[in-house]
Amino acid sequence: MLQVKKIVGKLLSSNMYLLYEEGIDDCYLIDIGDSSAIAEGLSDGMNVKGVFLTHSHFDHMAGINGLCRMFPECKVYTSECGKDALYSDKKNFSLYHEQSVVYNGDNVKVLHDGDTVALFEDAELYVMATPGHCPSCLTFYTDNYVFTGDSYIPEVPVVTKLPKGNRALAEISKEKILKLSKVREIMAGHDKDNWTSMF
Repeated sequence: MLQVKKIVGKLLSSNMYLLYEEGIDDCYLIDIGDSSAIAEGLSDGMNVKGVFLTHSHFDHMAGINGLCRMFPECKVYTSECGKDALYSDKKNFSLYHEQSVVYNGDNVKVLHDGDTVALFEDAELYVMATPGHCPSCLTFYTDNYVFTGDSYIPEVPVVTKLPKGNRALAEISKEKILKLSKVREIMAGHDKDNWTSMF
């Protein structure tokens, strides 16, 4: 049975989620804002096979190089726009923060709306495009959880003021997420109580 563990990174308090099953060493991540926090949150012997990026803003991908140093075979799952931003500190906005982040690997798998990725024998991750906060936004969901990134944070307005943000698309995406959340638990990219993002 799929288990989910929330890990809060130090960079703008972004949430990361560890997806795993008891007795299986392989695991997956939703977002990688802080590789040191992930390293502390992993149990001995765990092997991160892949990281799914909800979007390409640096507070959700800043730890990508550290993660891939720890797990060289780790695949990076993102949208086409997200892939482009992985290799541009201007597009992922890290250029305007304390430390520039540019992905130095090439193990990227582009996902599209409607895709499905098998995680474990009895668990799949479904992909839904949810642009609005930024064009690269993807929401991932299972039978019991919805991982929304910054496309929807309960009780927090979706931020669309950054370049390529789109309020109309954000509202459409929010409605899609809320429909899914009727039978699933929302796992957002930040918590309301520590939401201090520049975004």
